[in-house]
Amino acid sequence: MKPYAIMISVPFQRHANPFVHVTIKLASKSFAITFVHIEYAHHRISKSHNNTSCSNEFDVFSEARDSGLDIRYTTIANGFPLEFDRVQNLNEYWESILHEFPSHVDEFIGNLIESSDPSLLSFLVADPLYPWSSTIAKKYKLVNVAFWTGPAVLLAIS
Repeated sequence: MKPYAIMISVPFQRHANPFVHVTIKLASKSFAITFVHIEYAHHRISKSHNNTSCSNEFDVFSEARDSGLDIRYTTIANGFPLEFDRVQNLNEYWESILHEFPSHVDEFIGNLIESSDPSLLSFLVADPLYPWSSTIAKKYKLVNVAFWTGPAVLLAIS
């Protein structure tokens, strides 16, 4: 039985890119991974890739899966419609990420556990900017792993 992790990054490119790399690295070490992206971030990435390809939905892990890695990619809503201007309303958006988004994550993990063997799921890997990840991990008896995506010096001075 291989270890199984859920990966959830903050929906900004500076955070998501390192999560993508760690996801592929863990999968290459025989982990099963579900990478969870916020619907809006996925929509923006797909939209930017549609300008250069004929694909409607971009999946960053399609080549990794083709090579045999066990990576699932899914999206969950964060409570705002796609048209909501997250840049203009950054404070409201970030408050939602911190206080409302956790219920979406909780529901997603609960459904994932219900639909599969709960003993398979082992880890919740989340950005430490999410203060709620340890609470959700504890609820589902998962190991909570904080993956810091910034420079080490920022972690040292915080």
